[in-house]
Amino acid sequence: METIQSQSGVLNIVMPVLSEMECGVLKRALITAFATEQSSLREIEDAFHRLTERRHPASALRPFFASWSKTNNSAASVSGLANRITLLARSDAASVASSRLYEVCASLQRITDEDLGALGGVLHADLFYTMATAACGDDAWLLKSACLPSAQAFKDWTDRQRLKERDLLQGLLTTLVHEVYTHGEVEYIHDLYKTWFHTHVGVPAERVRHTVAWVTVHTGGTESNHFAHAVRAVTAFADAMQVTLNEAAAQALFQDYLRRKAAVMHECAQALA
Repeated sequence: METIQSQSGVLNIVMPVLSEMECGVLKRALITAFATEQSSLREIEDAFHRLTERRHPASALRPFFASWSKTNNSAASVSGLANRITLLARSDAASVASSRLYEVCASLQRITDEDLGALGGVLHADLFYTMATAACGDDAWLLKSACLPSAQAFKDWTDRQRLKERDLLQGLLTTLVHEVYTHGEVEYIHDLYKTWFHTHVGVPAERVRHTVAWVTVHTGGTESNHFAHAVRAVTAFADAMQVTLNEAAAQALFQDYLRRKAAVMHECAQALA
């Protein structure tokens, strides 16, 4: 595949992960989608730079963190998707496809283990609470009224893809792009956040690591490993159900995800102005 001329930091982080994928429909669709949506990625990056370039009033930070959280809070709906697939597997328990579908569920569960504290660690929702509350000064960011319309629309869409869409593959593909995108996002913002919380928010140096733990726990291969589980979930499902992956449709979904994410972050940036 030809070299991508990247003008996006997130793309530079994501591309090595995509390059390691087995050649095929998913790899081509993801690479093309991310390369095509560089303007969306740059808009997202700009929002994070606007956040971390200075101190902001709490009234501006609350909608940022409330809305950003909606784009990352996926564990419940991924678990719900696994529930749906389990129900499908049980509907014909004696079939060859049934055992393969349980493999899909196992892969989805490996994505949510850490988020849900199944490995004995802190719930990731609690880590996000610590970070956002430190930034905003209180936990009023949890109010539904703090969430921007585009962020709620994004969450409604991802939940619908995983929990209501009749074609279960749509939920699996949404999870796939979410995991690899999130890998790029957390790696991109990690150093920005560490500097911002100390320099502009005023968190003592010795408390920064604790404060940004939500970001840190997702770096260093966590999300790229989750992406590998998502890839296995998609391929196992397609094999079990004897479905041929449609490259154009997959690419369109991946681009849709990135555009919707960019719309949220654009509105978050406006809230900071």
